[in-house]
Formats: sequence, C-alpha cells, structure tokens
Amino acid sequence: MQRAHSSWRSITAHRVGACALLVLCCLAVRHALLAQSQAPVELSEITEYRAFTRNWWPTTGAPPPEAYAGSRACQQCHAEKALTQRMTPMANASYRSAVSAWGAKLTATVVRNGPFLYHVVPQAHDPKRDDPKLIVSSGSRSTSGNIIWTFGAGVVGQTFVLESKDKIYDAMVTTYRGLHGGMDISPAHKQAQAGDLEGALGEYLTPRLRNRCFGCHTTASTMKGRFDPEHAIPGITCEGCHGPGLAHVVAANMNQLEDAGTLIFNPRSLNPIESVDFCGACHMTTADVVESKLFVPSNVRFPPYRLEKSLCWGVRGDQRLVCSACHDPHKPLVQEASFYDSRCLSCHSTQGGQPPHRSNFDGSNSAPKVCPTATTNCTTCHMPKYYVPEMHANFTDHFIRIVRPGEPYPVQ
Repeated sequence: MQRAHSSWRSITAHRVGACALLVLCCLAVRHALLAQSQAPVELSEITEYRAFTRNWWPTTGAPPPEAYAGSRACQQCHAEKALTQRMTPMANASYRSAVSAWGAKLTATVVRNGPFLYHVVPQAHDPKRDDPKLIVSSGSRSTSGNIIWTFGAGVVGQTFVLESKDKIYDAMVTTYRGLHGGMDISPAHKQAQAGDLEGALGEYLTPRLRNRCFGCHTTASTMKGRFDPEHAIPGITCEGCHGPGLAHVVAANMNQLEDAGTLIFNPRSLNPIESVDFCGACHMTTADVVESKLFVPSNVRFPPYRLEKSLCWGVRGDQRLVCSACHDPHKPLVQEASFYDSRCLSCHSTQGGQPPHRSNFDGSNSAPKVCPTATTNCTTCHMPKYYVPEMHANFTDHFIRIVRPGEPYPVQ
C-alpha cells in the first residue's frame, strides 16, 4: 500500500498543491455529489433531463477541464481494469481523422447512392496538413468535407465526422463490417434530393446533436459547457463513465482513502432503473426511444429500451437484470451464449432461484418458471438475434420473452 501511495505521489506531486483546495471543496459538498441515490425512480427518463439535473451523468459536459486526471492516473491503482477496458468497443468508439478498423490506413473507397457519387480520399503526404476527405459529386458539380473524426469501433461499422465550411456533419455514408468495409448510407439518413450537394454530404450537426454524438464517442469533448473537440480524448475512458477523477486521485495521494471513494462517481450506487438509464445515455433509454418515436424494427439496437419491456424486469426493475449484471464494462463483450446461462439460471432453476420483488409480475411471490426445453444457451431462444438491413448486421434483442415460431418482431 505504501508503495502504491509513493507511485501516486510520483505522478501527481506537481499538482497536489494546486488541487488540495479542490479536494477540500469537494469534500465539503460530497453529500451533493452523492445525491445520485435519491428516492427510487419508477420510470425511465430522457438522457438530456438526467444530464441537466445530475451532478454527473454521461454526456453532461458540465465539469471543467482542470477536474480531469486522465486514464494514466487511473491505471496506477486500477491497472487490471484499465488494461482490459482499453480493449473494449467503448474505449475504441472514435479515432481522430480517418481510421479503418479493418486496416492501419483507410483505403480509397467509392460508392454511388442515387445521383451522388461518394469518394473517400485517404491522407496524402503530410498527415498534419492533408486531411482525408469525403468527396461528393453529381455530374460536373462536387463538394467535399475533411474527415476529422471516425466514430465507431468497427464491430458493426464506422461513420465519418466531417468538417466543411466551418460546419460539422455526420457523413451520409458509413463503412460496414457486413460489407467487408464497403460503404452504404448511414443509419437513419435519407437520400438527399437531386442537386442538394450539401444535404448529400451528410446531416448537419446542430450544437445539441454534436454534443450528444461526441459525448458518446469521446471523453471530455464538452467541458464547462464549451465544446472543444481539439482536446477531446478518443473513445470512452474511465472518466467517461466515472466522471472527472482528479480530486479522487489527489485525495488518494494524500492517503485520504475513505474520502477518495466519495470523490468519484460509482454507477453501482444507482437503483436498477437509474442504472439502465445510465448506460442508456448512449444506448438509448426507454424514455429516449419513446420521445423519439423510434417504434421501428431497428430499435433492437437499443438494449435498455428492449430490456425494460421484459416481464422479468417488473415495475421497479431488478438489480440482477441491469446491464452490468451481464456485461462488465471493463472487459470486451463475451459472444458465447453459454456464458450468460448462469445469469438466467440464478432465477430460472430447479435449485430454487430467488424470485424478483413481489411487486413484479402479477404480485405473487412464486418462484420464476423453469424452462422445460433446455438449461443451456438460454439467450439463443429467449433473446434472439434480428437482422437490421440498414446496419448490415444482426443484433441481440434484449426483450427477454418466450418467442413463438414465426412470430413477428414486436416493435413496441
């Protein structure tokens, strides 16, 4: 322990003096910072409301830049978690400029969409001066945008973020793994009218959309309410979920370990509905889906919304069904269906699984039913995959249920 503290001092000693006052101030208001666990929330809430009303919430953009410590500081005490977290899709949710998940460099790619031809031009000779470009042409006319960011880890696809004439755009085309890196129209985009080159370039990101997009693909892109992509950290790092950590680091360095625990946000403090909404800040909460009226088959892409439709989720939710009960955010996603069997069988077992809260289901206190068909690979039947054409990929439906053969996808 003493050696760990010495390591903290060696890294942060030059900042301790400047941050000591910050620590004292944070300690004085720690009860406010911990006000996340208020009276149980009975309904999902839209992300913008939570981000506006909470001291910390993903995408909030309120903390100042001087409050962040950086992931290197985190790994001094949390080395194992920091190491595996770097391999997750969240940690690789964005890259500066144009980076292909299928190779070290993006190759020239051409695709036609209606009357428009899209051409990706990789970096030229000087990466500092020659930005990759997306060129859109129609007949003899053309326009282009510099590819300043690539969003997506490449699990399903990657979308370009463009800058053109001091505006930021979500590119009209995306590269998809299902197309072996080939391009097609981006999700939720509509083909531009003939002759509308600016519309064909992509969707203009208003400040509201821009902050939300960057807030879910980068860390600290908006600080103290000011959008600053130049200093954004690619991907979602430790502080993207746990909030700014410098005060926590300094308190640990000062051997105030108990206080240090109060100076960093721990999502474990949330009740079930808050917990799922926390992940839903970027994966769409139930309230976000309802507010956006996304009652279409492609909403299978929004696990929080689908999960809360499940009968076993109940009225208040169940801690055994929150996102982190099955998915460790510090580790890459496990693909094998059998891995999740123990989670299902912790309730649906002949060994007498503990029933959910009695307010769930029909109000009875009976044990959950045991599947008469199998006790392995539960998710393959009760959480089937659905193909989403616009994404060129299959997605697991988190709406846990008995699925009848030939039954259509339940959109609502």
